Amino acid sequence: MLLLFVVATISIQTGCYHYRVVTPKPDPATDYERRTVHALFWGLGQPEDMETTDCLSNAIDEVRVTTNLGYALVAVATLGVWMPLEVEWRCAKEPSPNGEI
Repeated sequence: MLLLFVVATISIQTGCYHYRVVTPKPDPATDYERRTVHALFWGLGQPEDMETTDCLSNAIDEVRVTTNLGYALVAVATLGVWMPLEVEWRCAKEPSPNGEI
């Protein structure tokens, strides 16, 4: 019984699929920030916009969207009414002013 619990716990933690958007020359200024977002009613209820207040440059270096087995099971069990996802991002460094060394 304990083995079944351990296997179920580990399988929920593993990634099901990932999407990643990254700049051509990544140069992050921060570590990953993470938030769980929830789409409702087959995408009709979109998650609210996420504001990244820690990005001083007002630029994003990388975005990753991930789901896991647990989130996939929730989406299937609710027939797509509730679909949670993990969103992670890193801020880009501020560009240096042109002409300065």
